Amino acid sequence: MYLKPFALFSILVSALFALTPVAQNKTPSQPIGPWQSALGIAGDEPVLQHRLITSHASVTPGQTLGVVWEFAMQPEWHIYWQNAGDSGLPPELRLVQGTSSTILPLVFPTPLVISIPPITNYGYKGKVGFATSLTVPAHAKPGPLPLAFTAEYLYCKDVCLPGKAAFTLSVDVGSRAQTHPDFQFPTGLPVPLTGDTRGQIEQLHATLTLPFAAQGARFIPTEDGVIDDSAPQIANGNTLTITLDNAAQTPPKTLRGVLVQGTQGYSIDVPLTPAPAPLTSQTTGTSAGFLLALFGAFLAGLILNLMPCVLPVLSLKVLGMVRHHHGTARIQHSLAYTAGVVGSFWCFALVIAALKASGASLGWGFHLQQPLVVAALTLLMVGIALNFWGVLSVGHALTRLGGKPNLKQKENLYSSAATGALAVIVATPCTVPFMGAALGYALTQSIGTSLSIFTALGLGMAAPFLLIAAWPRALAWLPKPGAWMTTFKHALGWPMLLTALWLAYVFQSLTGQVATFGLLLGALALAFALWLYGQKTQGWRMVLAIGVSFGTLYGIHALSQPKTTPWQPWSAAAVAEAQTQNRPIFIDFTADWCLTCKVTEATVLNTQSVQNLFQQHNVVTLQADWTARDDTITAELAKHGRQGVPLYLLYLPGQPEPIILPQLLSFGVLDGALNK
Repeated sequence: MYLKPFALFSILVSALFALTPVAQNKTPSQPIGPWQSALGIAGDEPVLQHRLITSHASVTPGQTLGVVWEFAMQPEWHIYWQNAGDSGLPPELRLVQGTSSTILPLVFPTPLVISIPPITNYGYKGKVGFATSLTVPAHAKPGPLPLAFTAEYLYCKDVCLPGKAAFTLSVDVGSRAQTHPDFQFPTGLPVPLTGDTRGQIEQLHATLTLPFAAQGARFIPTEDGVIDDSAPQIANGNTLTITLDNAAQTPPKTLRGVLVQGTQGYSIDVPLTPAPAPLTSQTTGTSAGFLLALFGAFLAGLILNLMPCVLPVLSLKVLGMVRHHHGTARIQHSLAYTAGVVGSFWCFALVIAALKASGASLGWGFHLQQPLVVAALTLLMVGIALNFWGVLSVGHALTRLGGKPNLKQKENLYSSAATGALAVIVATPCTVPFMGAALGYALTQSIGTSLSIFTALGLGMAAPFLLIAAWPRALAWLPKPGAWMTTFKHALGWPMLLTALWLAYVFQSLTGQVATFGLLLGALALAFALWLYGQKTQGWRMVLAIGVSFGTLYGIHALSQPKTTPWQPWSAAAVAEAQTQNRPIFIDFTADWCLTCKVTEATVLNTQSVQNLFQQHNVVTLQADWTARDDTITAELAKHGRQGVPLYLLYLPGQPEPIILPQLLSFGVLDGALNK
């Protein structure tokens, strides 16, 4: 690992300031630029001030001169880091020389994470300073040396406004250098991270191994498009798992940026190496590598029983063992559970092998990358919790048909097998010691070898119950059936509901807030339908419960589909043409760096309900993109009394002047305006 360029620069400049001799001549009057103000949306109150200050009042020819760009902002206003995140633009300072200008590289302090879901940005609030440097010409003549700068920046609250300023400073060129007494180097700069730091990459995730506990740490990349800025970063011991940007054309080779731990930032530049190669065998059959993979898979399956994602389902089997721990039933139910576990592992192996053969890139837990699968599991966990709480009782009607005891036994064996399958399904997010290498080995070998590894994994997971079947004395550790089982059964509902909550969180990260709200609403509807079914078992009540389940999944599927947004580029000509057609016109003045714009587009304008509303009223939807400076859009904003975006205009048929809609839009606001 090496020092970041800006960290090395700050050390060198600080040393330069400390070693420079101080002269006693009079300090010039212009080494500090005057404070310049930026106004808020109303244009009457300064919300931001900034200035430039040089490190020296007097310099020598050829000397390096430090410059700090200081900002002071009102609460709730912010500016951006060098990587602004999902929206925004970094500040830019230029040195003007004649008719040309040069961008000066800025040293940025550790940024804040500014999150307004579903958008995440990086920037600063309150007071902050950015450092840079320039070199005094070696041929500079003695006397005042004027320095001209131009500055551009973006400042945001619930609206984003572009700022622009010009500064002219002056320093004296002489035989000795003199530091300016008011100059202070910016604080809060990241320091190089010392200690062993390593990085690995596997598909869409990168893992940093840190020299300290990763709890509370967050990685912020120097460049945009490297990570998913809004995805949670998972700390586990001294490792930090980071979700990469799935839109990137190529995976990153390094993680370069700032690691924030509390108020301290650490500059890092960590190469990413592929995850450890799977175990390989030099020979076929019973080679050492194959045997090691089998042993590792068995141990991994055994450890899976201790994982939080498996324990709630495992308690189902424990309850079943208490009920069926006598005679042949003990062995039958243990074998049925084992069959469910191993059979499910085989299904995963076959599906992954088939999809990989078709060219897909998949790994363990791929089904939890599918929103519909996650939604179905969420509803299933809610249903199981309700069953434990006695809201309904599934399966009793089947056991009463004909009064055949063997049918009840058969149905219970099916239940044990289904419990094993469910345990495997919810176990897939867990990767335990020995599991990664074993699975990597399995997924790169022939289908026969792969099935052997997955069989060992399943046998390891089912081993505790097979042990009970083979060694009945272990049953003495379990309490005898009694009234306590009802209380225990009710208690099991809570971990099931907790699992449903976790699955809903996974679903939200795959889809978004709107679809997740639909899932929660569907879970509530399913709970009502199951409660209704539990009141008295009738055919139509069962049909209702099943219908609500499938209806919820269909609705979630519709909400989670990518939406098309038929926005046309804005122009005065496009507005004039639409007015001749006597159609309503909605104009979205936006920019990629505007946080409020992106949030409104994601949660309002690009939702299916608003798009349907636009179609219903035959609205022409135009978008004025101000991401890059556009004088025509700037003039149009000024025409409506605005200096920045967002701005939403609605032209109604027959009305030459538009309605200026609120910056915080909603479906109700749009519906009311269109129905006027």
